[in-house]
Amino acid sequence: MEIQLTQEAESRTNDHMQSPSPQTHLSVRFWGTRGSCAAPFPDRMIYGGNTSCVSVHWKEGTAIFDAGTGILALGEWMKRKKEAKKPIHLFIGHLHLDHIAALPLFPLLFEKEARFHLYGPGEKEKTFKKRLLLPLSPPYWPISLEQVPASITWHEAESNQTWKLPGNIKVSAMRSNHPDQCLIYRLESQGQSVVYGLDCEFFEPSSQSLSKPPEPKSLWTAYQTFAWECSLLIFDAPYTQKEYPSYCGFGHSYWEKGIEMAKACRASRLYICHHNWDRSDKALAQIEKDLHLQARKTGLQAEIAREGQCIHLPPPAPENPKKKKRNAKEEKNHKKEKKHKEEKKHKEEKKHKEEKKHKEEKKYKEEKP
Repeated sequence: MEIQLTQEAESRTNDHMQSPSPQTHLSVRFWGTRGSCAAPFPDRMIYGGNTSCVSVHWKEGTAIFDAGTGILALGEWMKRKKEAKKPIHLFIGHLHLDHIAALPLFPLLFEKEARFHLYGPGEKEKTFKKRLLLPLSPPYWPISLEQVPASITWHEAESNQTWKLPGNIKVSAMRSNHPDQCLIYRLESQGQSVVYGLDCEFFEPSSQSLSKPPEPKSLWTAYQTFAWECSLLIFDAPYTQKEYPSYCGFGHSYWEKGIEMAKACRASRLYICHHNWDRSDKALAQIEKDLHLQARKTGLQAEIAREGQCIHLPPPAPENPKKKKRNAKEEKNHKKEKKHKEEKKHKEEKKHKEEKKHKEEKKYKEEKP
């Protein structure tokens, strides 16, 4: 079935020109929504052709997640808005090229007054700084990041780490399941939160990983806890469920899994991102129609992310004491259920070990002369 793109959908590509409303606390903007490589083709412009880049803006600063080709338009926008005077916090999920390739051309790096904080995963033998500078220095690129006029402060990012940014902003990291050391991030302030969850695979029983896989249930639970009751979940899904078996182990997921996770973690909104580079606008429009259909069944607000979209998150209204008490009770039940599952798992593992030990002892006695 062919899907006709609406005028409204086409107009959303210009949403990045809008200014936040006076009531806005956090503004989330999509600058790059493609995965693997940029897709500058006429039939891929509605949902966008640039690679991964999402920014979050508030009064005192800016956080940027990944530096794919979308970061160039962000840089031009920030220059026009005179954002160079505010601290810029750039969080890199991992060092695959579609997440870092455009960083050397980011316009604000060449502003002397700009102050950057770069965060990303390192490894035992190489720091994040050394890993990032390698592909972004000669002979792969003529100018090193160490030569730019802007000041750069480097931060090693690890799973379970938290940073406090100006303006009462907190950013946390969690290890993802993707080849070559990948992190996902959560930014939160005053009851609003954004989870940037790109490049993460939840294993099916038949999956084979390119990297050492974490145990599937523990990854799902960890992600669910990390994204719990977030205002906005940006979910990695270049595939459909039907396509996924052909890509097991690539470190990515599918949009149907995104609905499952959004429901499990009680996210307010779901945005599917990291679109396959070869997926046309018409194909994505069909997926979006299916997404809306499935999301409505669960009462979830879900969209396919478009380059240029801007989501404004206002400060939450004061919570009703009764509702607050009810939410606290639900949270307590959630923790209790989680603890019960862990205890059950521990008992089963202990029982399994004891049975194994008993069998070995029995076998030894039977074989003993």
